[in-house]
Parts: sequence; structure tokens; C-alpha cells
Amino acid sequence: MFGKNSTPTWQGSSGDTTFIASECQVTGTITIKGNARIDGQVEGTIVATGDLVIGQGAVLNANIEAKTVSLAGEVRGDVKTTDTLELGSTGRLYGDICTKQLKIDQGARFAGTSKILNDEVKPEVNTLATKDRNEEKNKKR
Repeated sequence: MFGKNSTPTWQGSSGDTTFIASECQVTGTITIKGNARIDGQVEGTIVATGDLVIGQGAVLNANIEAKTVSLAGEVRGDVKTTDTLELGSTGRLYGDICTKQLKIDQGARFAGTSKILNDEVKPEVNTLATKDRNEEKNKKR
């Protein structure tokens, strides 16, 4: 995806793409309906319903949620995707990852923990009712 001849998988798809240019500095929460490309600086939170491309010169001190993330710049924060996270060879990620698919190119830097989501395994919801049932089962033993 980061090679000379490759283009983002969402390029050419219908809908608008939000761009944050390299000269831009944004502080706060950014909510994007659709796809986005960030080449500037962001501090805060980014939530995108589509695909997010973080350019090579981008510096983000932000937690990120998106469908897919392609990272060629620097991110200091947690990244959660519902599909794929790709760290390009120039990408630097200092934070935790939660994603279905993870691709790390040679030369990329990652410091944090990673959790790979699996569609087949559903997390147990620990509601009060579940907790009460579990306590009753343990008392009977």
C-alpha cells in the first residue's frame, strides 16, 4: 500500500475524503463520516467511519478509531480498527492496537500491546445478572 505504484484501496470509492494538509495543526476531537487522509499534526481523538491514511510527514498525538488505518507517519496513542491496521516501513506507532488484521512492514516501529479481534470469539459480557449467576454456581460447589 505504501509502494510507489500502490494506491489506497478506498481511492476512487464514492463519497468525500477529508484531507488535513501538512501545514495544518488540529487540536480536539475529529469525527469523520467516510475516508480521510492526514498529513499534518493532530492532538486529541480521531474517529472515522471509513478508511484513514496517515501520511509520512504526519505527527499525531491522538487515539484513533477507524475501519482501516494505513500508517506511514507517527502516532502516539491507541489505535482501534474494525478491519485492518497497516504499519508502513516509515510508520511509527507508540500505543496499543486493537484490530482484526495487522500488517507491519520491515522498518516500521511499534511499541505497545496488540490485540487481534476474532469474529468467532465473542467477549463475555459481565453484567450484574451474569455475575449473580456465577456466584450462585460457585456457592453450590
